[in-house]
Amino acid sequence: MSTAPLACGAAVSYLWMLSACGSGAIGGESQDNGNGTQNDAGGAASLPPQGGASSVADDSGLALPRASGDGGVLGTGGYDASRDSPPRLRDGGASLPGDAGDAGVGSDGGGGTYPAFTPDFGQLVNHGEAVLAAPVVVPITWNGDPSQATFDQFVDGIGMTAYWKATTSEYGVGPVTSGNHVHMSGAGPATMGDSDFKNQVSQNAGAAWPAATDQSIYAFFLPPGTSLQIQGADACAHGIGGYHDQVMVGATLVAYAVVPSCSLGRGITPAQQSTAAMSHELIEAVTDPWPHLAKPGLIGFDADHFSFDWFQSFQSENGDACELYRSSFFSVMEPSFTYWVQRTWSNDSARQGHNPCVPVPSPPYFNVTPLNLTAVNIDTTPLGRGGSATTPTKGVHIPLRQSATIDVGFYSDAPTSGPWTLDTMEGGPLNPVKTPRLTVKIDKSTGSNGDRATATVTVTTVGPLKGELLVFRSTLGTDKHYMPVVISSE
Repeated sequence: MSTAPLACGAAVSYLWMLSACGSGAIGGESQDNGNGTQNDAGGAASLPPQGGASSVADDSGLALPRASGDGGVLGTGGYDASRDSPPRLRDGGASLPGDAGDAGVGSDGGGGTYPAFTPDFGQLVNHGEAVLAAPVVVPITWNGDPSQATFDQFVDGIGMTAYWKATTSEYGVGPVTSGNHVHMSGAGPATMGDSDFKNQVSQNAGAAWPAATDQSIYAFFLPPGTSLQIQGADACAHGIGGYHDQVMVGATLVAYAVVPSCSLGRGITPAQQSTAAMSHELIEAVTDPWPHLAKPGLIGFDADHFSFDWFQSFQSENGDACELYRSSFFSVMEPSFTYWVQRTWSNDSARQGHNPCVPVPSPPYFNVTPLNLTAVNIDTTPLGRGGSATTPTKGVHIPLRQSATIDVGFYSDAPTSGPWTLDTMEGGPLNPVKTPRLTVKIDKSTGSNGDRATATVTVTTVGPLKGELLVFRSTLGTDKHYMPVVISSE
């Protein structure tokens, strides 16, 4: 995405789990956020701070930014809030994995076809911008940084890995190559802001630095002791792990990415946090390299799945869509490449019923999918996105003080260790509803691949969007996966 919970015009990431242009960390699968919103121009992530002020743990093992307001609606910014750069202190990033790591799921009692139902999953949309088919990344580091060689080697090696191919090839992106390394003298300044990076690239590309092309990404790894300033505040302190954006170099529009050095503990070093965050930013930068174009690249979910954008608080690039989940952050173990990275969103994997965050982790993926959605409308005026106030999407229409049912099918992509439990919550993980507006009764609270359940939903209060976000939550052990559904009262 082009921003995260701390909205940025550039794509931003949070430091909850491993911020990478997104928000907090959930302990299960990834959902997306998008629908044309560029809340994070590229963001990177970091581990959730121990009891830090900028995040709060929920029952699903997530590390989340504190909720702002009631109703699961963003207080400001709306869809394109992140279109301005630098990132604003509203877009955040992702989070690093927690202590438990990826929870395992064994073999289950479901049978027959896997998945038993075709998942009704959102798909990220490219709005017309070209992706970088042959990206060239120029790493920019400081001589006083003890991790300088690590960052150079990370950029040199990532392009030929199975990880890079798994996360980018379906979108038309080829292997990334490394440009000449740029080594800055000294230990780095005390602070740097977005104008510093834009000026550095525009003034040095083609002179002291490798020349810019439309395939270039200038990747800044800030050294320890240098504070990334966003709206006059320290990015690490606000859980922002990085961002990506664009700058003109002569007549060429060029991408750049920035990650700060954040010390948040949790057994992950600042250098490991930086590589995980940069993996998020680079993958977003090659699929949405110039986020401020009128028709950007891969950002936002398809119109039928406004629910996924809403769930993600409209942080919707492919890195953002997976940064909420602890299982998204891991150490790649490939020959000559052992670095911390982030899983990112795959349309193909989601559509096929697998974990939408790739490379797919080993536990079988399980979830439920709605079976009876219809055309509905949502009033998006409170989001400040402009244009028509009525946004058509798919969901369930339930007028105030009336009830309707939602049928869901249990599915997994392989046998699980047993049935999983099903419950619901209102609002997304970043903006949970404080005062419930729905009452929900589910006739079947556990199930396995092939089972069905029916939820009876009553609307007791109508929220700002003249609708609500109802999220089905599937839990097996410590794994939790989510399926958002729009309830429209329009």
